[in-house]
Amino acid sequence: MDGPARETWNARYRERGTEPGPPSEWLVSNAALLEGTRALDLACGTGRNSLFLAARGFTVNALDISEVAVQALRGTPGVHAHVADLEREPLPRDAYDVIVLINYLQRDLFAPVAAALAPRGIVIAETVTRAHADELRRAFDRRFLLEPGELRRAFPGLAVRRCEEGLVQRAGRPRAVASIVAQRPS
Repeated sequence: MDGPARETWNARYRERGTEPGPPSEWLVSNAALLEGTRALDLACGTGRNSLFLAARGFTVNALDISEVAVQALRGTPGVHAHVADLEREPLPRDAYDVIVLINYLQRDLFAPVAAALAPRGIVIAETVTRAHADELRRAFDRRFLLEPGELRRAFPGLAVRRCEEGLVQRAGRPRAVASIVAQRPS
């Protein structure tokens, strides 16, 4: 995903700016489940979820392919922002108490995310489903849409704490999403 994808995202952030919006509603609604000190925000973009976690005392590694987005986060207390191509760079094992994966779908990343969790670590993930295109008629690259039930099956070694799938309001507009909170056993 390096090269053209990196330039696409850099251009998007240059055009739209890097001011972080509010954190993910799914993350906020599950904040009571968050424990520990080490967090990973994958495909962090402008850092909205990284900032939320850092404000709760986590030390956050924030990874994104865009140098523009990462540069905007650098120097933020509690956030260590790095440029990373998640399709090529491995995740450390047993390293994080919380991993956030919001609005990003890379199916071959599911197993490495589970392995990167420390014992009792939690992954909080949410992204769009096929219904986003089919029912809401939103233009979307179908390769990046979850199939029904796919997210629930994505982390077979983890205990599902919460899982929802369907039409929801996110940032004041309807979206078809699958959302999960799953925990690694101790």
